[in-house]
Amino acid sequence: MRRLVGILGLVAAASSCDRAPAPERAVGSQLTDLAGATVLFQVFGPRETPRIAPMAVVRGGVVERLALDAAGWREFDATVFAPGNRLPVYRNGVELGAVEISRGMWPADSAPLYQVAGCRQVVPHALGRLQATVALEESIELLGSSQPMAQRVDTRAIPDGAEAQGRTLASAIAAGSGIGPEDLSGLDFHARWLRTGAGANGRTLVTSYIDPNAGDLGPGAGNTAILLALAEDSAGVLQTTYQHAVSGESRTVEFQRVLNHADLNGDGVSELILEVWRYAGIPSLAVLSRQPGRWTETFRVGTDWCTDERPK
Repeated sequence: MRRLVGILGLVAAASSCDRAPAPERAVGSQLTDLAGATVLFQVFGPRETPRIAPMAVVRGGVVERLALDAAGWREFDATVFAPGNRLPVYRNGVELGAVEISRGMWPADSAPLYQVAGCRQVVPHALGRLQATVALEESIELLGSSQPMAQRVDTRAIPDGAEAQGRTLASAIAAGSGIGPEDLSGLDFHARWLRTGAGANGRTLVTSYIDPNAGDLGPGAGNTAILLALAEDSAGVLQTTYQHAVSGESRTVEFQRVLNHADLNGDGVSELILEVWRYAGIPSLAVLSRQPGRWTETFRVGTDWCTDERPK
């Protein structure tokens, strides 16, 4: 399984003992009012010392960008990332316990947790201690929340045959997208059912072919392909409700994989969180929301964690 190598590498390379500049107020930017909003977090990295990074907010059932000025981020760090605070964590629509904040971004008695070279204002991170209810891998990728989010409980059995159904579905999509068997040869295949609450049976088939060398640190050479598809059962027939099927020069192809899913807005259907990246690029996170009969990308945020205004 692909890990967030690029993200972790960026943090490691950017760490510094230099103190951050004094907070400044942003001018002309639309800042987020956190009153009544639920903040979403990435919780990732080593299981024993996970890192927590704010990702977005949910307000009125909609996932929105989280934007604060320097002073706002300092206040966020002092309150939300105060040591001892606990944030519930989720994976695949199930709450798995919590992560307790052990250290914020800007402790009064030490240097910032990290800095990004050439960036004046970064999004704060925190370090935590997992208090999980299940055993987890050494490297984790979880979703955190500033307050509990009720998740759908579905005890119906997941059917067998995900691999066979996934291959059949992927083959049809590949043929319709001009991707031949030779393009899929050498790619890793994955297929599984997710309890998303979508469709008549409340579950979604995710199937994918992905380049095992689709890392974000390499230059990309030659050609490659990516196929990601989602489908639900309708009267015994699988109906495709999302597809991303591309082939071409490796450095131009956008790779996608399903990272997690959880019901973010309380409507009983999960939102799907995708990791999106290209060769030699910093990944982004995208949210797919269920629209009538299909999955639609409704939000995307980069993970460079620098909030400096870019030249126009």
